[in-house]
Parts: sequence; C-alpha cells; structure tokens
Amino acid sequence: MDIRLADPIYTDRLASFLESLGQTAIQCGPGQIDVILADGEPDRQVAVRELEIYLRVWRVLYPDAEIEAVAHDHAPVTREQLLAPNAA
Repeated sequence: MDIRLADPIYTDRLASFLESLGQTAIQCGPGQIDVILADGEPDRQVAVRELEIYLRVWRVLYPDAEIEAVAHDHAPVTREQLLAPNAA
C-alpha cells in the first residue's frame, strides 16, 4: 500500500510509527511510504484492515498531517474512511 503525505516532514515519523507496530514501511521519497502487505487472501484483507486502523490512530495523533493511502489494487482510502468507526 502506498501512503502519501501532504507534508513530507511527517514521512520519517509515520514510517517509524508503522514499524513500531510491526509493519514493513519503506520510505520511497519525501512524503511517500510503501507498506509491504501479505500477498495471499485472506491474509491481505486482514493486513489492509489492520493498516487502516493504524492510520486512523495516526490521524488522531497528528490531525494536521494529511495522508492518502492507496492500496496497489484499490482506490485511494479517503480521510472519511480512515476516521469512520466502522470502516469497511
């Protein structure tokens, strides 16, 4: 999953946050992180949902850090989806 940050100063902080939660987060450049997820189903679905939860927590911790998450095979995850209590 690709994660893009509007403000690149948060790149290192978000990558470290995700890595502290056991994720493999690769900084691809300023404001860009690639998170390595499981390939096979249903493990991939579980990993995507888990990452969505982590990104919701991030949004609470850093409300001014705008992010866009794009699954390699899905549409961008909107801010509303990240903040929704029952995101699908």
